[in-house]
Amino acid sequence: MAALTASLVAGRAEAVPAEVRLQISPKPVRQALIDFALQADVSLGGALDACRGLSPGLSGKFRIDAALSRLLARSGCAYSLQDSRAVLILAEPSRTAPRVTPIPAARPDRPAAIGEIVVTAQRYPNLPGRTPYAISALSDNSLRRDGILDLQGLASEVAGMTVTNLGPGRDKILLRGLSDGAFTGQAQSIVALYLDDAPMTYSAPDPDLRLADVERVEVMRGPQGTLYGGGSIGGVVRIVTRKPNLDRFSGGLTLGLGSTDGGRDTEMEGVLNLPLVAGRVAVRGVAYRDTQSGQIDNVGLGLSDVNASRRYGGRVAVLANLVPGWTAMAGVIHQSIINDDTQYALRRLPQGQRDNAVREPHDNDFDETSLSLAGDGAWGRIAGSLVRIGHQYVSRYDATAAIARFAGPAGPAAFDEDRRVELTVAEATYASPADRPLHGLAGVFFSTGETKLDTVLGPAPSPSSAPVYAEARVDRIKETAIYGEATWDITPKLSATVGLRWFDFRFDTVSDVRQPAGRQAFADGADASGWSPKFLLSYLARPGALIYAQASEGYRPGGFNTSGQIGQTFDQAGFPRRQYQSDELWSYEVGVKFRGFDDRLQTRIAAFHATWQSVQSDQFLADGLAFTTNIGDGANSGLEVEAAWRVNNDLDLRGSALINDPEITHRSPDVLAKTDAGLPGVSRASAGIVLDYHRPLGGAYTLRLVGQSAYIGTSHLTFDAAHSNVMGDYVTLRGSIALEADSWSLSASLENPFNATSNSFSFGSPFLIGQEQVVTPVRPRTVAVRLTGRF
Repeated sequence: MAALTASLVAGRAEAVPAEVRLQISPKPVRQALIDFALQADVSLGGALDACRGLSPGLSGKFRIDAALSRLLARSGCAYSLQDSRAVLILAEPSRTAPRVTPIPAARPDRPAAIGEIVVTAQRYPNLPGRTPYAISALSDNSLRRDGILDLQGLASEVAGMTVTNLGPGRDKILLRGLSDGAFTGQAQSIVALYLDDAPMTYSAPDPDLRLADVERVEVMRGPQGTLYGGGSIGGVVRIVTRKPNLDRFSGGLTLGLGSTDGGRDTEMEGVLNLPLVAGRVAVRGVAYRDTQSGQIDNVGLGLSDVNASRRYGGRVAVLANLVPGWTAMAGVIHQSIINDDTQYALRRLPQGQRDNAVREPHDNDFDETSLSLAGDGAWGRIAGSLVRIGHQYVSRYDATAAIARFAGPAGPAAFDEDRRVELTVAEATYASPADRPLHGLAGVFFSTGETKLDTVLGPAPSPSSAPVYAEARVDRIKETAIYGEATWDITPKLSATVGLRWFDFRFDTVSDVRQPAGRQAFADGADASGWSPKFLLSYLARPGALIYAQASEGYRPGGFNTSGQIGQTFDQAGFPRRQYQSDELWSYEVGVKFRGFDDRLQTRIAAFHATWQSVQSDQFLADGLAFTTNIGDGANSGLEVEAAWRVNNDLDLRGSALINDPEITHRSPDVLAKTDAGLPGVSRASAGIVLDYHRPLGGAYTLRLVGQSAYIGTSHLTFDAAHSNVMGDYVTLRGSIALEADSWSLSASLENPFNATSNSFSFGSPFLIGQEQVVTPVRPRTVAVRLTGRF
């Protein structure tokens, strides 16, 4: 479902402190207001473009009204505080002496405007509805009210976002109908996942971080190669964490209890913000733990509800105000996910059952250590970061059906996979002041990483004691890049942007395959370098109506295949190529963004066409071992719509839809598919809607009712429709009721009220492809209550 606006705030919201610390250098009023909204954590709407002149600099602690009065002095604009988290800017063209006192909030017969939170995915602050990109954002309030705890939950509210449902910590994220396949292997991800300013993964699945104490989540669609480099062919999903508050001691506690198909679900989350030196240094921490009960029965082992999972983690950040305009922050993050078993069932058995001979647990551990430095002044913005990421995920698959292909003994068998990723990333950017006719940004990027993969197949319960197949593989990757974007404001309404990124990859692979028949070693490396451009035109047809056209390119480097039994010959018919090539995607987009009816209606419409050369895809051999191939050339054309409408002061509607045609236009001779299923794992149509009704009850209380529904269209698991399980074609439903006050809220929710059993994903194990019809039922009816307190 769409998240066109960042904050649809009405009714009671979490209160903003009476005073906020601001550091805003003298600059044009419009940009100063955006900086103010970002630092004060408020949404912003109205006639920003009507404000004239330069704002004075602000440094120190200010009340919201006092700061706005100073920023808008002599600008021809005034402001209205819609509520504690939303500011509306109003033009006053008829007044010779602009009024800067607050205008009363919206009357009951005149609905308040929709506010937007500030986003920084473009490496400088802006409002998503006023920037010529296909960008969406959800604020912390929206995430909390809609019950979104992770990116899996986000997918139902973001147009064109698909998350495979393999299980917690195992999913793959896809955007705008672009898919290189439903499986995760050696190929770099096509959607870049970022935590603040650092990538979270390279070729790994989504680490499934809980969205605890975050400011917002930003989603940019289409290739972002200029700013984000390789691995952003489909777009970027960026989680922005909440920073320490230098002045206010505060905290919160969330407790939740739920029931899914008779099983118990729990959640606990605590947040604490502690100023160490008032106005100079503060620390902020969050800790959490949640559990999900299982709903799949393994009748082969006589076990019920086998796929229970647990997630726990925490984050600590220290922020220091070094000198006016300069801050430094250090942070540490850890999260662990423990899955007792996988969550698929077999179509030949009664609903929710399978008969594996071996259980299939999965663990996912994510760690990050970061250090960042940022400066802001009349000369522009500088930001730099150094991040160290560790990501380990361990899986076991039931390989009983495949062990005979490895000349192993009959009986239960297991395939264990242990992948460890170590990644170090350094990046620095400079953005020039936006008030000049020619402005832009420049950046440098460097990363070095190592992925270690250990696999072993043998008799259960301990395949490593008598392996029939094992591989130890190490991949080392280095990337260096220099990039920049320049925007020329040709006229006050017409702008042109050109971006370019030069990149250089170096990747080296070492592998050692062992079987009873012998060993097979491999070592090789390669370089890849090139340019990734972007071109953009935007035209402000009138206040509130923005038209843009964009062409951009994304890329991924190639790599090597090493998995395979001894005696397998690479580069021969029926076998993978030893080296798979890089792929490249060009996207062409025309879009319109419209704001009207006193900013009560916001819409975005985009038509796009993408051409994809030498599509990389992770696949499996007949014996279940993984390889990567260039499947051929692909394309996708479509129309994407997002809208947000404030019907009245009590009711907000948000909706989105995506219609597209993902396809393979030319298949490689290596691909054995008989019938073209298009790009796998993504549907040709999806849509969603959210209704948010909120009504003051008198005093300090607000009643809130939220209803959510999404449609996920039909898709196929693989490129071959003749041998591909069909999945999707279902509707999700969720409703909640909440009582909200200034310092606490109590809510109850109901998900999947009719207990639908639709198939969300047709993959569970590489050793079952072509042998079993796999289904992953949507989570059964779930009832939950949640209590949140803040101080």
